[in-house]
Amino acid sequence: MHAPVVFQYQRALDAFRREGGSPPLLKRMSELISLLDLTTTLNSSLSGAEILDAALLIVMGQLPATRGALFVRGEDGGYRVQASRGLPAGAPAQIDLEPLAGPEVIFRRQGACAEAFDAYGLDVLCPIFKADRPIAVLGLGARADGHPFDDEEAAFLQSVAACAATPIENGLIYHELKRVNQRLSVKVFQLHNLFDVSRELTSSFDDEAIESLVTTTLMGHLMVSRCVLYRTADGRLGLAHARGVRREDLGRAFTEAEAQPVLERLRAPLSVAELPPGPVRERLASSGLALVVPLSAGQNAEGFLAVGERVSGLPFTEEDREFAQTLARQAVAALESVRLHRLSVEQQRRDREMQIAREIQQSLFPRSCPEIPGFEVAALSHPCQEVGGDHYDVIPLEGGRLALAVADVSGKGAPASILMASVHASLRALAGSSPPAALMGRLNQFMLASTQENKYVTLFYAELDPATRRVVYVNGGHVPPCRVRVDGRSERLLAGGPALGLLAGADYESGEAVLEPGEVLAVMTDGMTEAASPEDREFGDEGVLRVLRAHRSQGAQAVLDALVRSVQAWTGPAGCSDDLTALVLKAL
Repeated sequence: MHAPVVFQYQRALDAFRREGGSPPLLKRMSELISLLDLTTTLNSSLSGAEILDAALLIVMGQLPATRGALFVRGEDGGYRVQASRGLPAGAPAQIDLEPLAGPEVIFRRQGACAEAFDAYGLDVLCPIFKADRPIAVLGLGARADGHPFDDEEAAFLQSVAACAATPIENGLIYHELKRVNQRLSVKVFQLHNLFDVSRELTSSFDDEAIESLVTTTLMGHLMVSRCVLYRTADGRLGLAHARGVRREDLGRAFTEAEAQPVLERLRAPLSVAELPPGPVRERLASSGLALVVPLSAGQNAEGFLAVGERVSGLPFTEEDREFAQTLARQAVAALESVRLHRLSVEQQRRDREMQIAREIQQSLFPRSCPEIPGFEVAALSHPCQEVGGDHYDVIPLEGGRLALAVADVSGKGAPASILMASVHASLRALAGSSPPAALMGRLNQFMLASTQENKYVTLFYAELDPATRRVVYVNGGHVPPCRVRVDGRSERLLAGGPALGLLAGADYESGEAVLEPGEVLAVMTDGMTEAASPEDREFGDEGVLRVLRAHRSQGAQAVLDALVRSVQAWTGPAGCSDDLTALVLKAL
């Protein structure tokens, strides 16, 4: 095969040969024409494979050789056969050659590269270097005329190598650019897919819809017929979604002990065969699944996607694995977004319910403290949570009398507030209907009959007759109120019985006190007395009495404010850990 530009030189050589020209000169002219033909062919517009094949034929025809091969060096350092003629059956497609020191021609008789000579039946190897780097090797078998290769043939082969180095390197660069462009095209396609999928994932707030979209997308991209998605929940690894595999074939959820080795091993996509031995690998393998992709947002996998073999039978490429991993990360982000959205909705619902409960609870407290002839009264309640279990009330009774009540329900938050509402209703219904001691007995029976065994209420209940300044009270397991006289002496109101809802048939006794002008009566819950400082010391009865004595000459609201300020200053930035409720009665 000769390029048109070579024809004129070939005709001149034929004429020179007919005229009986010198054989050595004829040989040199033939070699030059072959080199010209080789260079022209290597720079032609033929395809890469056609160019290399034609170039090999030119060299084999010039020497002549019975077989030949052109090996091109790959990224892994091995040499792959790109063009060949007459190689023995079963010759390998690629071989690893010994490190080549330079462009010198290697003969079989030298003993180097024996594996290549034997595997391909060659007699000579000619390395092709470019910029001190081997890029290819030309190998030839025995000559057709039976003559061995000598230095003249070696010089010709080195000339061939010099002519071929740049075109071969350009071809390698071209193929590398083509491969990179193909990968870029695949990446662009993948990015478009991932962008479209991401848009759909972020618009959905349903776990099942997200799982279905992810498995369908992965199956379509990888061209597989089966896919499963496993997620961890409550310490177990369970099947969340499956396509192309019957759920019955996938069996029960895996225990934490069974799943943990696999989840710890999954840092990147792995074949099923690469998973640690155990029930997970056995089930995936028996279900015809081949590739496992972790579902992970951080270091630890929270589940995985597993797909079957590709329909084409081709292996999964690095691009396939990268796409699957990116899609899995998007799935984890979308599922986490759904979880957070669900929590947000639930929190909003709870907040609305708490707001309603707070409004209801606030409505149970007196709108304002009534005006009482000869007395001032002030009260407040600060829950430590959205709603609390403390309660106070001032209830008008017949004859100008008033009932004063401060209660503390066991527990905190919504459950305590619900029980507190029941106590409020009972007090409003029963106040003044019977003597205080009997009333407390009836309340105790009601609490026993309508609440759980571990629920109880401490209650201080008193009835005030402003005309006589007489207070009749019953203390049902409550913090004993403090009575501070004008001279600063104090006493505690102790008469009563146990907390309500603890003991069936409990007896309650009443006590009496006559409040003289200037005296202060303070009723509070244990949120005040047990308020702890940063050093974990309680405010205590002593703290309450210290404030009451210091402010006993002031009005009821001023005494209450001073008491609250002192407790808050005592607890510091941490605040109170229990509901804070107090009622102050000042005799004028």
